[in-house]
Amino acid sequence: MKNLNFRLLAVLVVALACASAGFASQASARSYVPAFSVVQQDKGPVFREGCLIYTSRVTSPPCHYGDVNSKNKVFVLGDSHSLQWTPALINLARDRDWQLTALMRANCTAAIVNISRECNLWRQNALKRIRAEKPKLVFVASNTAPNIYVMKGGKRLGRAASESHLRKGMYDTLLKLRKYGAEVTVMRDLPMSKNYLPSECVKENSNAPARCAFRAIRPLSQAYDFAAAKRLNRVQVIDPLPKVCPRLKCSAVHGNILKFRDRGHISATYARTLTGWLGARLQDPFTP
Repeated sequence: MKNLNFRLLAVLVVALACASAGFASQASARSYVPAFSVVQQDKGPVFREGCLIYTSRVTSPPCHYGDVNSKNKVFVLGDSHSLQWTPALINLARDRDWQLTALMRANCTAAIVNISRECNLWRQNALKRIRAEKPKLVFVASNTAPNIYVMKGGKRLGRAASESHLRKGMYDTLLKLRKYGAEVTVMRDLPMSKNYLPSECVKENSNAPARCAFRAIRPLSQAYDFAAAKRLNRVQVIDPLPKVCPRLKCSAVHGNILKFRDRGHISATYARTLTGWLGARLQDPFTP
């Protein structure tokens, strides 16, 4: 009987130890924000409120943020690659008493090139609005990745053949903005993850997110935003690459924050953490 009791006690001790180990394992599993179930929709208020237009729309809504009654006007011009910076820009607009206006259309670069009838009309209308409303600063950001293209003669050019047209088109856009009297800041584009969604990788490797880092590949042969900006005097260029991907390594997380909502955009949650970093670099034309 004593031996039986001893065996039962031993089994109970082992069972409790296993249960305790399992609980500790669950407790040590990392949790992330935004949640994996919503990270791909973590695009910020500008998207939620319909200010990144698409389908057949060619005119942007009013889309004012920050101090909406301020005379200190700042515009953001571009596609979803400018959208990703708006959470930080909205914070800066509130801090600096700016009226921030978003002019954005999905898959439409700010460069004056032929992509589609809708893109061409939207860009034309956006530039007309900037000319009429006379902002003191225009923040420009656009997609430079391998999926961007230009149409010529009814045919879609490949990425390499499109580059020269994109460089000229972006130069033409920046020149117009300067002629309209605005200071201009170009935010260089970030590289994309080629083969996987960083957030999905983190979900599968929640306790080892370092496995989900990817190498930053951003060749100068696909840098029409930078090339055009360097041709003009008094166009500020901000490069987020050293901050987001130090030493050309793009970590999938920042602490417990999922940095990327998909292969080519940072999450709104992560963008907000960059408010101070961006504020220390972004020019302020309203400061004497």
